[in-house]
Amino acid sequence: MSRIKKAPFIYYNDALDGFTDARKTMNEIIEKKPETFKDEFDYVKYLAAAEDPVAMDLLAYYYKTGISGLLKENYKMYIYWELLAASRGNEFAIEKLQFLIGYAIDAIMVCDDYNKIVYKNDIDDVNSLYVLGKAICKTIVKQIECYPVDLAQKEDEYLPFKQEYFVNLRKNIDDAIPAAINYLKS
Repeated sequence: MSRIKKAPFIYYNDALDGFTDARKTMNEIIEKKPETFKDEFDYVKYLAAAEDPVAMDLLAYYYKTGISGLLKENYKMYIYWELLAASRGNEFAIEKLQFLIGYAIDAIMVCDDYNKIVYKNDIDDVNSLYVLGKAICKTIVKQIECYPVDLAQKEDEYLPFKQEYFVNLRKNIDDAIPAAINYLKS
């Protein structure tokens, strides 16, 4: 598998291209050399543990539905890795989470301190989703104490979507709104 380049911030197109290339490589491994999948997947976990936001997004992708005979579906790992990727500046991951965090972004945009937030964070029409989405995800990750090194070491287990996971995530997002506002205005 090609090495995924670590970057502190990944613009949408770069994140999408990196994700697409890495997914293509993993899919070829799944089709042609499934016996090597675990080693390659463990390498992606290693990259994610080393703070690579594209690797985090790739893990989220595969955990979302799993891979028959190779990887168990794990909804919690999907959400955790996607939140981590977004919190580390992956614009593609932030966009994918927009359906979950959109209302939190809207809440920040209508808060009393929004003008101050815009000024302090150089927010404009182009980067508002990125800046606000990253802040929400960063706050959630901090509140739930989700760390890439710990996630990468967890054993894979079958955890399909359950309504309670979504309810808990929604509560985490709700709790993150005031903390993200404070973070953005300070």
